[in-house]
Amino acid sequence: MLLSVCLLLWGHNASTSFADETQTTGPPVANMTGEFYWSAMEQQPRAARRAWEARPYQVAVWVCHRGQPQLVAVEQQLFANIETGCELLDASSWFVKAGSPPAPTRNFLLNAVGTASPGGNLEEDPLLKHYDKLMVVRLDRVAGVTDVLVREYDLQTGQWGPIVQRRSAHMESLGTAVAGGIAQAFMPLAKIDRIDNKNKVHIRARATETCVRVSWNNELDPEIVPVTASPVYVRDSDRFLPIIRKTDRSGNLISLDPIEFTFLTIDSIEENELIASIHSSHRAPLAQRKSKRAQKLAVVVRPVERPTLLHLQSRDKKNPQPLEGYEVWARRPEDTKEVKSKFLGKTDWKGNILIPPGPEGLRLIYIKRGARALRKIPVIPGFKDRLVSQLPNDDARLFAEGVIRGYSNEIINLVVQRELLEQEIESMIDSSKYEEARGKLLEYKDLETPADMKRRMSNEEVRLKAMTGDEREAGYITEMFQTLKVLLETKVASSREIQFQEQLQNRTLGETPKK
Repeated sequence: MLLSVCLLLWGHNASTSFADETQTTGPPVANMTGEFYWSAMEQQPRAARRAWEARPYQVAVWVCHRGQPQLVAVEQQLFANIETGCELLDASSWFVKAGSPPAPTRNFLLNAVGTASPGGNLEEDPLLKHYDKLMVVRLDRVAGVTDVLVREYDLQTGQWGPIVQRRSAHMESLGTAVAGGIAQAFMPLAKIDRIDNKNKVHIRARATETCVRVSWNNELDPEIVPVTASPVYVRDSDRFLPIIRKTDRSGNLISLDPIEFTFLTIDSIEENELIASIHSSHRAPLAQRKSKRAQKLAVVVRPVERPTLLHLQSRDKKNPQPLEGYEVWARRPEDTKEVKSKFLGKTDWKGNILIPPGPEGLRLIYIKRGARALRKIPVIPGFKDRLVSQLPNDDARLFAEGVIRGYSNEIINLVVQRELLEQEIESMIDSSKYEEARGKLLEYKDLETPADMKRRMSNEEVRLKAMTGDEREAGYITEMFQTLKVLLETKVASSREIQFQEQLQNRTLGETPKK
């Protein structure tokens, strides 16, 4: 009994000190039911001065709806229930404040939060100045059921998270449903410290030292253990999206640049440091020079089970065209070379293909056409509704592959014809069938020589390279023809025409009677 009382007192004191350190809010901007209700932070909370690993998140929750009477009536109680529900999930790693946004912002969020790219530049909103995360909650009451849509906007990286949807049949449980959606939509934040000589990324997750609780072992000794069920806790299966945050000399934000088609996967966790591997469509995507004004951050991406539409188009600034008929294959990041890729299909006439979700979350997508792999695209299905990837229009290269196959067949046919005729000529000379041997020798002389075929191939190579304006494609065409020329020199030996003529002449002279 005494132990229970001590624990309760300890929890009360801990929560009180945490609240004292984080809740530095001013009076409500407005306190009218159904109207703007929000307590903005007047100054940066003292908790923000802690070390990165011990710094809790400041989370703002903006609840938006279209003014249905049932939702207006419970709005104030709903805000309190959301805050209580989030505190029950984790009482020390985040501070959650719920309210409603001002009318212009509410109207924007109601229409935009469910779209693929809402935009908005919400990191510049003065009401959110001292917050790290914004959780946008959209409620819609239909036929006695409340549809809940939750989506995070990370104010440090300007990144919208995946859409999380839930339903609540009872108004009493609506706050619990919203808190659960916030927990699912939450994206932990990390700093990228360095990249070692093995191309491994060393990162530090935020609030890892606050995401803990006291546990009692068998000897009733207290132990500090991580709260693995907390939304803030970083798990081995989490994937990170790297983002470059650039500021000026005064610390004002200049730009937020997510690195396209690049994700980090955790290899190991060493105390507060995470060791991760890079999966990217680009070479050395994190190779930018270190700078105090260019901070490398990363957010955890935890997508919902939804497919993502991948759109392929030509790399043409003026008039990009959809790329139809491109093969799409998928692999897991941990797959070895012995594991075969899974064929997902081909792009349709619009250049689109659906990438279904997989149990591994991150999928490595390979785009192929003909005999060549054109690009590797790391994709987390469900994170984005639609992705666009630009590829060079390689019609000239694909046509060149057909030409190369035709020349390869010609070389094989030439080799076979030469060998057959050589065998026939040798057999006829040995059998003293000289006239027939001379006839076959004429056929042998009429065969195309390697020099003639090389000239034809050179002319064809020039013509095909003129069909493309892409230097990479032109180089690939040159490489294919060079391989073909080596094959020609290897397979087609020098002509034996002179040898056969000398044999025929010697045999004929040897058998002619002397006068």
